Amino acid sequence: MDIREKMRRDWDRRARVDSRYWVSATEDADEASYLESGQRDVEALLQGLEGRIGPEARVLDLGCGIGRMTAGLVGRFAEVVGVDVSPEMIDEARRLHGAAPGLRFETNSGADLADFADASFDLVFSYSVLPHLPPDVVHAYFHEVNRVLRPGGWFRYQFWVGPTARDHADNDTLNIRVYDEDTFHALNRAAGLAIEGRSAIDYTDPVLNLKPVWIDARKVAPAAPRTLDPAPREAGLSPGERELEYGLLLYLAVKHTERGERAEAEPVLEQAIAADPERPEAYVQWAAIRLEQGDTVGALRLFEALSERSPDQPIAWLYRAKTADASDRPEDARAALARFDALGVTDPLLLAEAAELREGLPPAPGRPPRVRRRVRTRPARKR
Repeated sequence: MDIREKMRRDWDRRARVDSRYWVSATEDADEASYLESGQRDVEALLQGLEGRIGPEARVLDLGCGIGRMTAGLVGRFAEVVGVDVSPEMIDEARRLHGAAPGLRFETNSGADLADFADASFDLVFSYSVLPHLPPDVVHAYFHEVNRVLRPGGWFRYQFWVGPTARDHADNDTLNIRVYDEDTFHALNRAAGLAIEGRSAIDYTDPVLNLKPVWIDARKVAPAAPRTLDPAPREAGLSPGERELEYGLLLYLAVKHTERGERAEAEPVLEQAIAADPERPEAYVQWAAIRLEQGDTVGALRLFEALSERSPDQPIAWLYRAKTADASDRPEDARAALARFDALGVTDPLLLAEAAELREGLPPAPGRPPRVRRRVRTRPARKR
């Protein structure tokens, strides 16, 4: 699959789940924190541009999503244009922000700015977009940014620069890539851009142990055209991309559940299962919601799906047995426990749960009821 098509599919899928969350991923994962993040980042953008760009400027937001920052620039510049690879994002941006004067949103290919003329913008900016793209896509974009900037125009973008490069699979559209200093400077030089400033953003990624930065680059020379290699790439999620997407979806579902938003949590968990149907967490979380609503049949179907998809996971059979018992299906519960036993489980907590469940099941047809034996203990010997 062409990487541009994969980017479109990936971000359309994410937008359909929760467009606000996927363009901001705030700790609270709610609308209020989404709006606050947009205001904060717009102010940071403008502070770095002070004295460089006037109100008559024409501005392009590269990777605008649903207009989180784009809309905040209305009235500050003559025209602001947002572009994004995802039609779902662009449709949502238009719905949210309407026909504000001097604001418009357009889809693009994900790797070029072919719909815009040479030297047509005074400023291009991009926040939390470029580090998620494969490096060859970033290179193509930098050359396109040069093309659409007027001589002396500015490119202000968020990036990750560190002592050690960190890369991911060439079809990964979600994980953060870190550029080492040499690669970072070479990228800008090749695109005819001179770095005029760098400022750290007040956030430290817990995995990278690194702060992102704002980069101020100015167009100082033309750049030769650069096209993206159309060689096909894997259409599915890479292992690293799947792990991150699954974790982010689980987190979003947890936040919805904590706020009592069960209806909002369920489609998120459905998407998590689609991202990685082998992992149990989303099934368990979704089944818990079903049980809270008295839908034991729905919960049982989820555990049946998990045990059929991942038959070597003890928790799948144990929970299937417990839910079958709650659904008054003791034979199914016994059969699921037999599968659990066959896996040779050693975890004491799981074994204790299984024993408790087994003790509470009615006897199998044709078998006499179990008689509990009284355990005798010897009295302590007197010294």
